[in-house]
Amino acid sequence: MNKTSIKLAAAAALIWTLPLAADNHESEGSYKLAIHNVHVKMGHGAGFKAGMEAYSACLAENGYKDSYSVWHAVDGDRTSYHIVSQFDMWAEFDEEDEISDACWGNEEIRDGVFDHMASWETQYAKRLPDWSGDAEGYTVVKLHNFRVDDGSDFRSLVGEITGYMKEAKYEHMGSWYSVIGGGPWDADYFVVEHFENFAAMDEKRKGANGVLTDAVGEEKAEQFWDKFGDTLVDGKGYWSNTLVKRDSMGYSPKD
Repeated sequence: MNKTSIKLAAAAALIWTLPLAADNHESEGSYKLAIHNVHVKMGHGAGFKAGMEAYSACLAENGYKDSYSVWHAVDGDRTSYHIVSQFDMWAEFDEEDEISDACWGNEEIRDGVFDHMASWETQYAKRLPDWSGDAEGYTVVKLHNFRVDDGSDFRSLVGEITGYMKEAKYEHMGSWYSVIGGGPWDADYFVVEHFENFAAMDEKRKGANGVLTDAVGEEKAEQFWDKFGDTLVDGKGYWSNTLVKRDSMGYSPKD
């Protein structure tokens, strides 16, 4: 397959999965996320940014109604971006997307994005409202990822700790998601911790352990975390990464 064919195939894949529906973390209930983890070629960050901005400008010029957000890695692989969109039903993948198709059909826009990409992977996740709080006005997030060995005990323990957090009306509750599909080294669950900006990361928060300790005491809290650790796979059962929102690269009809 030549380079032009590869770029056309890549554009077609993103047409199917990028801006499916509004990226609205405030909505209640359960919804799904399409998360595209894009790796940009070293030194191509500015070019990729310009390409994504051109794509979002094209959507705006043509009155596109859906939205997506773009998040840049702060730690770990700094060439990594997360492009996130929200959808409710898998049937939305069957819908025609004429405006997005036309924008990707513009060779300058398409090349402006894909010429700077090294790779991308797509994953899907489902929001778990019973474990989640309501967050708004945030530009920095920390993702806490879990690979689970004992799903039943993991869900029971997370349900217990989030119950204590809701009972305490803890204002910094995260948003929990279960991963749909994925490979053997992907997370099974992740929780999003939200911050208004980087300065907010300097603030002292009670956190899950503080809430739990207040509710059951230090000894039982320690026992709880021992049990929680036992539910995770040996080795890389937990990891975290921090992302910052890049508004100019994303798109929302209200922007």
